[in-house]
Amino acid sequence: MIYQLLRRLLFTLDPEVAHDLTIGFLSATKFLLRAVGPRVKGQKVKVFGMEFPGHLGLAAGLDKDARLGSIWSAFGFGFVEVGSVTPRPQKGNPKPRLFRLPREKALLNRMGFNSSGVRAVRENLLKDPHFVPLGINVGKNRDTPNDEAHNDYIFVIEKLYDLGDYFVINVSSPNTEGLRNLQFGENLERLLGEVYRWRRWKRPRKPLLLKLAPELEIEALEKVAKACEKNDIDGVILTNTLKVKEGGLSGKPLFEISTRRLKEWREISSLPMVGVGGVFSHRDAEVKLNAGASLVQILTGFVYRGLEVFNGREGPKGKRP
Repeated sequence: MIYQLLRRLLFTLDPEVAHDLTIGFLSATKFLLRAVGPRVKGQKVKVFGMEFPGHLGLAAGLDKDARLGSIWSAFGFGFVEVGSVTPRPQKGNPKPRLFRLPREKALLNRMGFNSSGVRAVRENLLKDPHFVPLGINVGKNRDTPNDEAHNDYIFVIEKLYDLGDYFVINVSSPNTEGLRNLQFGENLERLLGEVYRWRRWKRPRKPLLLKLAPELEIEALEKVAKACEKNDIDGVILTNTLKVKEGGLSGKPLFEISTRRLKEWREISSLPMVGVGGVFSHRDAEVKLNAGASLVQILTGFVYRGLEVFNGREGPKGKRP
């Protein structure tokens, strides 16, 4: 009930303004969240050589600069992913660039990898305790050519290696020109090959995942799977936002297609999957798990429903969020 009232107030504001106010407020009061500590529900999950206290985690994009980091576990998340983090700070695309679509239970964004940069993220992560597994989602600066992209990804991972539990190579944001070309052919082989050469002797070994676009159909997924297996990638995240003319679409419109990609990947590869896209309840998360995911992430559902996402259902049929 309290969240519903707060949401009504926040939804009167521009979405990015509301987001920044929320992150600012939580950051200013995170001493209270520290005191609450992890409130993870559910069974422990072992995957990627790690143990997760729960299968439902916070997806990258909500806490881009790690201002709360794993403290998000006070809301009930079993793991948290921050970022995307770029080597150098960049502003992203011009505003307005974030929009709500309440009838569709969706968000539309064209953020463009806005990031405070790796140095600021490192400073933020060093300030707070490490409650639950922390993933770090990594991107490249928009002015870095694709044939040099591996340098950006390796730089960020290297600088944050001691602070993250797993790392995600994000090659699937639809809002950075040319980025999705890194999912294909020589671009993907070069990127994963260079990262493989860098991490071959890195100790301790930490999981490295690849985040993919929902538009990749099975033939493309098969090629990606071969490249991942060849270059010792530990798993994939399926999927990023759906590309539309106006930007990247997340939320309910993504649920079916992202679930389909999980089922297809399960048929072609044994590499573990993290399912994300359109999860608004624990029941939605179970659909992803049944489709083959080992873990599930949520973002848009949390924006619309708050702590209610940990319930088994969304509410009365037809009720708007």
